[in-house]
Amino acid sequence: MIKERIAAAAFCLGLAALAALPGLGASDAHAQGKGQDKLQGKTIKIGVLSDYSGVYTMYSGENSLAAIQFAVDDFLKKHPNRKVEVLKADHQNKPDVGSAIVQKWFDVDGVDAIADLPTSSVVLAVMKVANDKKKVSLVGMANSGAITGDQCNAFTAQWPNNSRVSSDAAVKALLAQGKKSWFFITVDNASGNTIEADATAIINAAGGKVVGSVKHPLGATDFSSYVLQAQSSGAQVIALANGGPDTVNSIKAAAEFGLMGKQTVVGISASLLDTKSVGLQVSQGMFVTDGWYWDTDKETRAFAERFKAARGIVPTHNMVADYSAVLHYLNAVDAAGTTDGPAVMAQMRKMPVNDVYVKNGRLREDGQMIHDYYLFQVKSPAESKGEWDLWKTVKVIPGKDAFLPISESKCPLVKKS
Repeated sequence: MIKERIAAAAFCLGLAALAALPGLGASDAHAQGKGQDKLQGKTIKIGVLSDYSGVYTMYSGENSLAAIQFAVDDFLKKHPNRKVEVLKADHQNKPDVGSAIVQKWFDVDGVDAIADLPTSSVVLAVMKVANDKKKVSLVGMANSGAITGDQCNAFTAQWPNNSRVSSDAAVKALLAQGKKSWFFITVDNASGNTIEADATAIINAAGGKVVGSVKHPLGATDFSSYVLQAQSSGAQVIALANGGPDTVNSIKAAAEFGLMGKQTVVGISASLLDTKSVGLQVSQGMFVTDGWYWDTDKETRAFAERFKAARGIVPTHNMVADYSAVLHYLNAVDAAGTTDGPAVMAQMRKMPVNDVYVKNGRLREDGQMIHDYYLFQVKSPAESKGEWDLWKTVKVIPGKDAFLPISESKCPLVKKS
């Protein structure tokens, strides 16, 4: 088991140092006003469970950890009387490994919440452990709809998109362009299968048709046969229901066999890093769906520059989702004056989410954080004005329209009228 403890310089600010300060800060006064502060002298512990060595390393791992550390640093700047500790561990994309790690974190290390959580199969396992312990799970990357659907629980929050949202954005936009026939290249795991199932339901309901699909294992290297099947299907749209290196290799193979430009390729879970990896010459014109883009406004560009200075890349949506989720969690802990799971989750649902990731977001009773969503198209080399100027916005889908209506939720926590 891999575990490291990472402490910001500000963490060493102890109670003795606080006593020497000339005056109390706002949160001190707030704590005194509401009675005994249960956080006094306590270290808030967050475990960052991620993929630090496997196929999703570039998309999570140390990059997600850096975004979470930014959230901790920003929180401590406003609340210097608090103490926060970040632990990390590699779940190796194995549910049993992830479950064992979080069990020890809760029972031995006193961890209060777990964060990042790529790989849906791992998340669905570890969130059950956290739920049993009444500890908070902050999902910043995994996109299975089951997380806030039929397997939801009271202590899990899914911050970015889920598979239904990304599928809905891609399918409806392309169907509106008259692209009715679809073929799926799908990674054979919980995430990929859910994406295909969600998209297929939307396609069928809208009068389109899925003419075929092919499954591949996680981390496949040769996509020739999969792409050739997609090509021979004659489908107007080739939908990539995979992520990370699988998406990159799918795009490269599609270009190699001449699909790009002849059939529309859409990366339902594609990342900006995928576009950067294959280049605009190869991926230009394909569609992608995502929940955040660095070049949206002044605030997102400033955050991207800060992140790039630290990590050498601009952040992807899930990295900024990690930042937002952890910052919101810490603010909720401070407001509640406790790390008690039920109290913190209640506070997280009560408070709006306003940061660089989202404006006026809200955490629903099913655990989904509601926010706007986007359909992008990859720019041509001639359109790009810089190294990371890769996408252009095709459509903005308001949060109220992007996510499954709460009335249709399969989450058992949702009260049906």
